[in-house]
Amino acid sequence: MANIRLRQYVPFLGSNTVIGMAQKVGLTRPPPVSVRNLINLAEKIILPYAPLGLQPQNGSQGISNNPFLFFFDPAKGTPAAIEQFEFKITSHGKLVDNPNDPLPLGVLFINPPFNPPGVKWVVTLPQGEVTLTVFGTNKAGKGPASSSTFTVGTSAPPPPQPPTPQPPPNLPSISKLSLFNCQIERHTVFVWVRELTVIGNTVTNIGPWGQIQKIPSQFNASGQCPFDDNGILANSEAILTKNGEGGGFVCTNGKVYQVSIVDPERPTCDGRNDPTIGNCVVEDQPSFFKFQLDGDEVTVMLEDGRLSPVPS
Repeated sequence: MANIRLRQYVPFLGSNTVIGMAQKVGLTRPPPVSVRNLINLAEKIILPYAPLGLQPQNGSQGISNNPFLFFFDPAKGTPAAIEQFEFKITSHGKLVDNPNDPLPLGVLFINPPFNPPGVKWVVTLPQGEVTLTVFGTNKAGKGPASSSTFTVGTSAPPPPQPPTPQPPPNLPSISKLSLFNCQIERHTVFVWVRELTVIGNTVTNIGPWGQIQKIPSQFNASGQCPFDDNGILANSEAILTKNGEGGGFVCTNGKVYQVSIVDPERPTCDGRNDPTIGNCVVEDQPSFFKFQLDGDEVTVMLEDGRLSPVPS
């Protein structure tokens, strides 16, 4: 008797008195009501709740063809607790068979509790949509089902890749590139560089992006750029160099380089410093340079979405 707690049965029987509970389970008075008998009868009418937390989740895609399955009993520790889970997987309305299951085709049973990641489904699932359906049973019988429909083996198409950059023909050769930040928004910008291998007019290899410089706005208080507040020309920042002078990108003779300038403060950029996100890149058109040891040393300035020659 010490383990019997009538309080647990109040929400299930809709009464907080012994007499009221007795009436719910079909007992009348007199004779005196046995509490133990009342509990035994109550257990026979309190069905499990529908299982929750089904994995794979409903609507998920790209699921393995032998996934882990998981679910849990929301009424664990109450009179409605599940004593055994019954579950099955169907495809196009037909049960997916488990050859190790001696019970009805495609139906498995497991006793709680079990922990994540769950129970492994050992039969190869078919491609496409399948549905996991789970019931709980206890002394009162089988409770309501829960289900999850997910897609096996096919996932959402990968995001489109940016087109391969195509440098224009007859690029001018440079031996050094330097930059002033005269962007009209007056934001700090970040300069990224990557190396391209070009044979003829075809890009055959693209190297990774690397951040080279962080350049604050070079406007002075009078609105002149690139000048300091004394009207003296500001210092440009090295971008492409032979040996990495001034923090520039170390270049190889004959290679082509793409320069990308990122402004994380742009309204559509959301603070991301990433040259692969078009909304964060300042230039209207990609900027390419061919490095030659005997080429010219070139200084440009960023203004209004383009790289322009510095006014003399």
